[in-house]
Amino acid sequence: MDEDEALAICFANLKGHKDKNLIDTAKALQYLKGLPQYGSNQKVGEAVGVSAEVVREFLTLLSLPKTIQSLFEQRQLKRLEQSRRLWQLARHRPGLLEETAITISDLSAWDGRHVIDYIIRNPGASPSEARKKVIESKTIKEREYHVIAILSEEEYRKLAGQAHRQKVSVDVLVSSIVHNWLESQIDHS
Repeated sequence: MDEDEALAICFANLKGHKDKNLIDTAKALQYLKGLPQYGSNQKVGEAVGVSAEVVREFLTLLSLPKTIQSLFEQRQLKRLEQSRRLWQLARHRPGLLEETAITISDLSAWDGRHVIDYIIRNPGASPSEARKKVIESKTIKEREYHVIAILSEEEYRKLAGQAHRQKVSVDVLVSSIVHNWLESQIDHS
């Protein structure tokens, strides 16, 4: 690789919304950083039109194990966000890195982030358990309906005061009042 080739790879992969080749981009950025005229993430970023932070995130990708990098090369993992989160996981639970990478490969970046966060927060959790919890948390088990109540200013102040005393939000208090009223109606029928 030479400077022109590295710059071409960066420009091709850092701009636009197409599928990006993250590993080649990371290698090109690393090459540029090793040249005397660049030497820092800041200077490399300025040369290719991204922030020093983006350069750092790409370089972090190269610090992941080769097995994880190959998932990026094969495009099973496609987002820089996944790389950053896997790097965070490697600091906390390195033994789960490969299994987690495979587990999140078909998830959105948002869901993958939550799987990794769950694993970090729950030291006994496996990647498959974390995935199941994240997916379950997104599943709507029952429809919710939102109702608008018209109240006077005085009525709302009383409601807000009661909510404050109970240390809940107004919407939680109103929902509990409605639930209790419905339950009392069922008991009377």
